[in-house]
Amino acid sequence: MASNPPSNCCAQGFKHTGTSTGKFVQLDGINYYVTGDESFASSKLHILLTDILGNTFINNQLLADQFAQTGYFVVVPDLFNNDAVPLNPPTENRSNFLNDWRPKHTPEITQPIVDTIVKSILSKWAPKWIVATGYCYGAKYAVRLLGTGSINSAAIFHPSFITIDEIKAINVEKTTLYIGAAEVDPVFQATLRHETEDVLQKIGAKYRLTLNHGVSHGFAVRGDISDPWIKYAKERVFADAVDWFKISHQIYLSSKS
Repeated sequence: MASNPPSNCCAQGFKHTGTSTGKFVQLDGINYYVTGDESFASSKLHILLTDILGNTFINNQLLADQFAQTGYFVVVPDLFNNDAVPLNPPTENRSNFLNDWRPKHTPEITQPIVDTIVKSILSKWAPKWIVATGYCYGAKYAVRLLGTGSINSAAIFHPSFITIDEIKAINVEKTTLYIGAAEVDPVFQATLRHETEDVLQKIGAKYRLTLNHGVSHGFAVRGDISDPWIKYAKERVFADAVDWFKISHQIYLSSKS
């Protein structure tokens, strides 16, 4: 494994304050939170693949709104068929809850949903440039999209459930990858992080990885932003992803000229 399966820490965190500016739409049987100027969709489209809290969780919506402000039309699909995990399930049954939930959302079940998402996006908007962000659970599918070449670039944060073979399958000629990692992370442990980097270097991937002090798994989406280190790290990896997409896009355009 390049990262371990989702665990109890994947459902824990803090709800952020703010008012989302997007809306919900349905496309080919899947519900999406969409945000930003739809006229951008044919040129720059962003797929946000969420953690297990799903696209109705306000933190994920606020992140999507922020990415939309950088010049993208952002779509946040429901990966769980209206069965996302609630924030902070009661301690006494958290493990049982996740043990019951995980078998209903295995890769064999989720991958067809992601395939439909990509097909729908290409059919409706035919974007020239597509990026994806993947948080925890969603990171696996962002990496898989790098392997198929369905997207141009991805940014993943405290990833879970990614296999080494999925890292090896990344299309290094056509895609780029940014990883925002936490200093303390039982899911993306130091040994797994190092193994992932070794493979990325071996295959010649265009990648960047940052390791962020004072934060744990989930910091990029549901961290306690009253803590200045967590707030800084959350904002820093967001800005890093935006910059990564920007330079990747510039290089992509120059290769076409």
